[in-house]
Amino acid sequence: MYHHRFPIQIVGRLIDQYQGQYNQRYQPIGWHKVNCMCPSICNTHLCDLDMLSARLLSTRPNRLDPTLQVGSGMRFDIREGIAPSTWQQICSIPALKVPAYEILIISKAFPWTIVIRARAGSVVTCGLIFWELYNQLQRHVEDAEWAVVAVDKTRRKAIEKAAKSRQKKDKDNRLKRIDWLGDTPVFEGLEKDEEFEKKIYLPGSASGADTWVLRFGKSSR
Repeated sequence: MYHHRFPIQIVGRLIDQYQGQYNQRYQPIGWHKVNCMCPSICNTHLCDLDMLSARLLSTRPNRLDPTLQVGSGMRFDIREGIAPSTWQQICSIPALKVPAYEILIISKAFPWTIVIRARAGSVVTCGLIFWELYNQLQRHVEDAEWAVVAVDKTRRKAIEKAAKSRQKKDKDNRLKRIDWLGDTPVFEGLEKDEEFEKKIYLPGSASGADTWVLRFGKSSR
């Protein structure tokens, strides 16, 4: 259990620092023309990483950094944040072994697609994912979104209960996306689930970005 959290303003500044400077020990030289990192799917061995097919890349196993994988032991209440010592170790690590500029995150716990997009000259990092998840789940719920669960009494009660608990702390009486998680606000990792991905997207449509499914769990407290 973590007892000390970074104030969200500090986390934002750290994201700007690392996304702007991007830790050099992880960044390949020549960026768009680098030694091939994917020889099994590349004929030229001089990859333009921005043009590689997300669908081809999705066939490669264990592409996700271990920190983000389900079962890695990286669990934290997404409403509160990560311990400073842990943050400093992981925030600048690329999220994928083949660097990506954009990924999509979906979940069985909420109806939104969260876009994680790196700043120019950088790549998606573990820190950027955690920051964007926190930031985007702090948004207020819209009327059309609430209509999705308005007729589901059990789900609605869970959301309203989570909202009341949160509202005691931040004094914001409007529903937030984070309330949608109910009693499962704990980040448990990202994983691939192609069947679920197919159900999420409209028939006949396809996402051009790499898509990952976010799993949440219950707090141990």
